[in-house]
Amino acid sequence: MKKLVLLLVWCVFLCPMARSTSLCTAGTLASYESLGAGGCAIGTDLFSSFGNVPGTFGATELDPTLVSITPSGGASDPELTFSVSSSAVAPELFETIFTYELSNSVFLQSTISLANSSETVDGAVTDIQNLCAGGTFGPDGVDGCTGNSLTLLTLDGIQNSDNTSLGSVSSVAVTDDFTVDGGTAGSASGGTFTDAFTAQSSVVTTTPEPANTWPLAILIVLLFLGLQSQLRSKKS
Repeated sequence: MKKLVLLLVWCVFLCPMARSTSLCTAGTLASYESLGAGGCAIGTDLFSSFGNVPGTFGATELDPTLVSITPSGGASDPELTFSVSSSAVAPELFETIFTYELSNSVFLQSTISLANSSETVDGAVTDIQNLCAGGTFGPDGVDGCTGNSLTLLTLDGIQNSDNTSLGSVSSVAVTDDFTVDGGTAGSASGGTFTDAFTAQSSVVTTTPEPANTWPLAILIVLLFLGLQSQLRSKKS
């Protein structure tokens, strides 16, 4: 009987932890998209709801399986670094544009940086980040922001980093638009771009889903009935 009681205690305190959000690990844009609204966490910061949005007319979309993602940092400085190995020769234009949401902390600043890219003549490698601080975007991931709309820009060789204050918000909608553009007579290749955030982390309590409470309730009832049966057997 003692073993059953210990099992019950373990389930009450540890089962909810087992159901909590998983930590972010290295993967691809496709694998992050498959996480859905559950997302993954860096510290207490939740990255979720990754998805592609409509891109530039005439651009060739980069395969999400070929966009690598490496998480780093902690609850106060979460980062996602995106790596692309793509080359464009005029008039080619390659693009990956996707959106995601960041929540579970108080977010103070967003910083983007661009590296490992090159271009010739009028070719260009760019990353534009659209932010909706304290709100969400419409379906295109750019318009219809219900909070404070902000934009950051990097252009390789001219401006390789940019940052902005987010105020103090508990959620941020983010859209990254990364392009490798051969221009009209040049070429371009790249690269890596990083989304970095400054956050004041907060403790978030994970509430078990209602559907998961039934097995626990049934276990409690069965343990109670088993205990009552043993007590009656001893008395008889």
